[in-house]
Amino acid sequence: MRYAAGEARDWVRATLSGYVTILYTPFDAEGGIDEAGLRHNVRETLARPGVGGLSVHSLHQEFWALTLAERKRVTEIVLDEAGGRAPVVIGCSDPAAANVIELARHAQAAGADLVMVWPPYYGPRSAAGVRAFYEHVAARTDIGMVVYATTLGELGYYLDPEQVAGLLHLPNVGAVQDTTLNFASYARMMERVGDRIAVSTSLEEYFLFGRLTYPERAPRFMIGSSRPVLCQTPAQPHCGRFIDAALGGDYAAAAAHLRTISAIASRLQSRYFAQGFHHVALFKAIAGRLGMRIGVGWRPALSPPDVRDVDECVTVLREAGLLDATAGR
Repeated sequence: MRYAAGEARDWVRATLSGYVTILYTPFDAEGGIDEAGLRHNVRETLARPGVGGLSVHSLHQEFWALTLAERKRVTEIVLDEAGGRAPVVIGCSDPAAANVIELARHAQAAGADLVMVWPPYYGPRSAAGVRAFYEHVAARTDIGMVVYATTLGELGYYLDPEQVAGLLHLPNVGAVQDTTLNFASYARMMERVGDRIAVSTSLEEYFLFGRLTYPERAPRFMIGSSRPVLCQTPAQPHCGRFIDAALGGDYAAAAAHLRTISAIASRLQSRYFAQGFHHVALFKAIAGRLGMRIGVGWRPALSPPDVRDVDECVTVLREAGLLDATAGR
């Protein structure tokens, strides 16, 4: 943590830039964490064009399939391998507030810059209960917190703009990630709280919309982005070109790069988002084709993706020039 307690909002605005990108967790033949493979993924992800930081323990990293000890170990490996080269946001989400606090304190001690905390993702939830959850966690931690607002069915709870506004008395709430996949909802969040905290997103189309529509409020970064890993390569740096153009104010060029990214993503990912979920196993398989280590694949309850879906994605990657035509299936 590189700021004093209570200064998270200013630090987020001043420091984060570009894509704060997700990671994938490789597992070895015994089902344990492939630590060398994870270090490889940290290096590879940080080297992707446009990447300005890492988002750890996102959905893509299968955090729910890890024990608390394993989550801590992953945090330690990532922070050690990143070595301060870029900011790191550590996901500490859990239905139990005590686990969130334990993970957040560990992340801070290990050198993380921020933590991501979802609303509780299981059990009866209400606006009053979720607010109390965040207040309980914030009172027992110092590190800056990103809260998560999504309408995807996986979480089953939408932290709406009024509820986010109701958390702003907590000084360590430094940003909100809005993954509503709806321009009107994103706009409402920006209008309600964007003057006080950074309203981030994981998708370029919303990022560009924010830069154009709310130039005084829109942040310079995206959190939780997977497209820098799945929709570009160093030789075809679509995401890197997009973020450079958008932050440089060349919005026509940014829009052109966005069209390319969207055309690829629509066939790899967006159709699943439209159904309300991340197809993590398939996305992980795609990442494996593009240079990430995935080891033996997945832990229960994830199952391997359908071979036909993988083949279709491989075709998309080849057609987009992201995968050599001679690459094996």
